[in-house]
Amino acid sequence: MIRYWFSGLIVFVLSINPAVAENGTGTDMTRGAMLYDNHCIQCHTQEVHWREKRMATDWESLIAQVDRWQRTFGLEWSKNDIKEVSRYLNSVYYHYP
Repeated sequence: MIRYWFSGLIVFVLSINPAVAENGTGTDMTRGAMLYDNHCIQCHTQEVHWREKRMATDWESLIAQVDRWQRTFGLEWSKNDIKEVSRYLNSVYYHYP
């Protein structure tokens, strides 16, 4: 009986959404990654985020830059979409508090 319970527990732990494990907030990091990959990656490489004169210098300016570029390209993202893309970029490149 205990073996079956333990096996079920292992399956549950392995099936937890990686986005929750990655940032601990339960937000949908995959949505931010998907939006970025579908709309931004064509022009942005890692170098854009790592260059010395980058436009995003803190969390607020990162959100402002994501909003600026989505408006420039007429993407009409919601505020939540902008935050999800910003969270994704922050977790991968910037690491702002």
